[in-house]
Amino acid sequence: MKPLLAAVLLAAVSGCGKSEPPRDPLETPEYRSWKGGQIMRQLPAANFAPTTPGKVEIFPPEARTKTPGDFCELYVNGERVGRFNTGKLPDGSFPRNAFEFTFLAGPNTFDLWDTTSNRYYRESVDTRQCVHFQCIPTADGYEIKWVDRKVPDLDK
Repeated sequence: MKPLLAAVLLAAVSGCGKSEPPRDPLETPEYRSWKGGQIMRQLPAANFAPTTPGKVEIFPPEARTKTPGDFCELYVNGERVGRFNTGKLPDGSFPRNAFEFTFLAGPNTFDLWDTTSNRYYRESVDTRQCVHFQCIPTADGYEIKWVDRKVPDLDK
């Protein structure tokens, strides 16, 4: 019994001195807070809920990119669609990414996190109006453009 107790105690103590692996410096407290809040945006939907195909194109923020590890991450209705690098590629070009996925029919929300501005950009969208969006970098963030909107003057 004593050798078993000693083995358990030795195993418990051996893990105490180990530290966590270092975090990605681009995963800032603001990023972790934003990512942790995505669960609240998840929309309940049954498997038979009507869906429609959608697309989000994300152009890299070339002027703001500081490190090769810079990234953007996209969530739709609290579900992760993808994360991609926005840093300069070895050939000197910048990646351009497009995500195709399914929206729920009707109102949806998509969130884009950008490490170069350390901010998120949220857009409430309605599939009855548009299903194709472009995230275009500006001097300090992103502009979200609705492509082929069914009612072009809706915002006026």
